[in-house]
Amino acid sequence: MDESAADDAPPIVLPGNLPIADELYEYLRQAIIRGELPAGMRVVEGDIAARANVSRTPAGQALRRLQSDGLLRASQHGLLVSELTADELSETCTVRNALEALAARLAASTRTDLDVALLQELTERFEEAIGGDVAEIVELNHAFHDAVWDAARNAPLKRLLRQTRSLIERLNSTTLGSEARQKQALDEHRAILDAIGARDAGLAERVTLRHFNKATAIRILSKRVQSRAGNTAG
Repeated sequence: MDESAADDAPPIVLPGNLPIADELYEYLRQAIIRGELPAGMRVVEGDIAARANVSRTPAGQALRRLQSDGLLRASQHGLLVSELTADELSETCTVRNALEALAARLAASTRTDLDVALLQELTERFEEAIGGDVAEIVELNHAFHDAVWDAARNAPLKRLLRQTRSLIERLNSTTLGSEARQKQALDEHRAILDAIGARDAGLAERVTLRHFNKATAIRILSKRVQSRAGNTAG
């Protein structure tokens, strides 16, 4: 965030329920994902601390976490909001897809009846939302996969999945914009649910990987089309 923009930036209001550094990290993470802090913008520790009315210590801690996540990068001009190239996006998706498949495999072995019931409910809500608000569809899609992560009962894996999802969502795009893809994703969610419910770890891994590979193909194609359009316009 440059010096001139800092004066006009709105104050950062934190809930005050968790440690300041944690809440500031989450606030900034969401701002980057939503595009409120666009790619290439300089983020200054002192400015962030002033906007949040906190000391520089928690601000620095939050920024270091965002840099570790890959959402910020160091440059000769300071910390800048990162942007993934098409190749970087592809590489990140490859990692994320493998982690999601592992989570599903673990979930099939460790899931409880309550986990299955939650996945079933989320699948039904996803079906009801098809053709409606895309933001709701995206939220329900996240909730479904979050439930798989929880069923896997592996905290380090969940942290890695959260980081890779944040990097991918940095594009502010979704593969669920069309009703046709929403219906396809519903069938894929059902296949994941059935495999986890049946405690078939191998099948859960395979259908989950297939699900995310399809989404990745859509993302990469969209990113490359955008990149070509940008180069042509330039």
